[in-house]
Amino acid sequence: MKTQIETPVMKIRISEVIMFLLMIGVVLTLSSCSKDDEVKPDTRPQFIGTYAVEDVSNASGYIYEYDVTISNGVNGDLDLYNFADIFNVPIKATVDGNKIIIKQQSFTNPKSGKTIKVWGDGTLNGDKLNFTYTTEGFLDYSGTCTGTKKTQ
Repeated sequence: MKTQIETPVMKIRISEVIMFLLMIGVVLTLSSCSKDDEVKPDTRPQFIGTYAVEDVSNASGYIYEYDVTISNGVNGDLDLYNFADIFNVPIKATVDGNKIIIKQQSFTNPKSGKTIKVWGDGTLNGDKLNFTYTTEGFLDYSGTCTGTKKTQ
């Protein structure tokens, strides 16, 4: 007569294995959810308007004054007109809350063939837009700026 010894492994039932796998699946599914899925509010309207800008040269300390107009662009961007008082095409920017980001962009003058790159970032606090930017190429410049929104 053969005697069979029952081991702990043999005591596990198929239903217990299935239940365990289901619980692991639920835990993994719930842990993959994050707050990143939340939609952030669109803060672009806060930036739209015309700003009187004081642009301080980081190299010389000279102060340049000019107006920059910000309006809605395409694909969720903002368009900055008269940026740095030298660009005759709009500079593209994005926003994240009260932050404005000018990703590096490159422009070539069709007549001279000279190229200029621009990038920068800043923050909006009430009617004050503080930002820094850099140009490179045709004009090498870095500026620290304060813009005050003009009333319409």
